[in-house]
Amino acid sequence: PIERLPKLGRIDPGLLLRIFNKIKRYKPDIVHTHLFKSDIHGRLAARMAGTPVIISTLHNCHSWAKNPILGGIYGASARLADHIIAVSDEVRDYAIRYTHISPSKVTTIANAIPLARFGNNRSAGEAIRREYGIPVDAPIIGIIARLTEQKDHDNFLHSAQRILENAPNTYFLIVGNGPLESDLKAMAVSLGIQKSVIFCGIRQDIPAVMAALDILVFSSRWEGLPVALLEGMASSLPIVATNVGGVPGVIEDGETGFLVPPSNPNMLANACLVLIKDPELRKRIGQAGYTHVQEKYGMDLMVNKTISLYQSLLQVAR
Repeated sequence: PIERLPKLGRIDPGLLLRIFNKIKRYKPDIVHTHLFKSDIHGRLAARMAGTPVIISTLHNCHSWAKNPILGGIYGASARLADHIIAVSDEVRDYAIRYTHISPSKVTTIANAIPLARFGNNRSAGEAIRREYGIPVDAPIIGIIARLTEQKDHDNFLHSAQRILENAPNTYFLIVGNGPLESDLKAMAVSLGIQKSVIFCGIRQDIPAVMAALDILVFSSRWEGLPVALLEGMASSLPIVATNVGGVPGVIEDGETGFLVPPSNPNMLANACLVLIKDPELRKRIGQAGYTHVQEKYGMDLMVNKTISLYQSLLQVAR
């Protein structure tokens, strides 16, 4: 069963008590937490309740980790966990550096995706084009991400303005919602590109959206290993992404995608324009990305590694 436990602020004693009560009720063998608030409260509650094994997963190279107070709190709390999973080697190294977690306590198990859901579904992509009134011959560049500071949609919109100066028939799909939505819509208007930018909100048909795109962009300031990146590669899409976090561990620049510096809309736009003007290059890079993700990021591999870790920790605990 899935239950939502409301929380107040980064530290919430009430949430700690609610998690403790749930753990005492269900008596799990393993408590596995994800993200700062769940890690801080869940690890302590699980330890108080006597849970045999406590695991956390680190998903990102979070900027808060560089804050000595927050990073210190997280690192101290990590001592309550039996083991930490990082979704990429870059996330692992970052956490060790800034939160001072013991290297022996952190294992990399890369994110994965259900590969069978993704592919080049042409008819689904054509339906998305019709839904938004996009001509069949117009290039579409997409970004699929929460509308937050981390994902740096400002960078994406400024690069879109530059792309439109050279490829005026291009359209841009922004998929997702978040606290910056109204600001970003206002920015699109101020840049004079609102007719070419479509805010799609949350979509439940991401494989179809991927099939409609010609290029998938990640303009983030920081990242762990974004699942949408793997989904784009599984959809044979050429990727243009900022060279941050775990992204360069997946994208080989010029081979399985293009890497550009963060917060540099000119270079982001230039990389997209190279792909817009060269359909054969888009196809080659998309195919290389597809092959790479098929080999290394299938769901079975991630699940089996996680189960193996669970079993080894339970054997020690018993």
